[in-house]
Amino acid sequence: MAVYKFRLQKLLDYKTKVEEEKKNKLGSAVKRLEKEKHKMAELKKEFSDMQSLFQEKTSQGMAVNELKILANYIDYYKRGIKAQKVRIKMAEDYLSACREELIAATREKRMIEKLKEMDYSKYLYEEQKKEEKLVDDLVSFKESNKS
Repeated sequence: MAVYKFRLQKLLDYKTKVEEEKKNKLGSAVKRLEKEKHKMAELKKEFSDMQSLFQEKTSQGMAVNELKILANYIDYYKRGIKAQKVRIKMAEDYLSACREELIAATREKRMIEKLKEMDYSKYLYEEQKKEEKLVDDLVSFKESNKS
């Protein structure tokens, strides 16, 4: 029996490599999103702490310039949270795009794999036919030699 060789094997190897790259890209996008969410959690915690401090200081009574400084800190954290929301949205969009690319790459690879399966089935069928013909020829040869 001859050795099976898929004529599009290099293309299949390439598609497999592309799929792996897309998986890695998706993994880094997930890590990026988690990092941005972690930053958001930290900002919200700091914002909450600053608000608590502001309320505590205002109830105790303090100088106006100190209140102004605390108010500026609170405003700083509000702007930071707003900017972080934008970064999270961008990271989510990037993750979504990476996911779509991975789906497309996987679909293309599966299509080539399906072609390989069909080609291999055809190869097995042809090999079986060759083997049957060889057996028939052998049987015919033996029968002709008997007579």
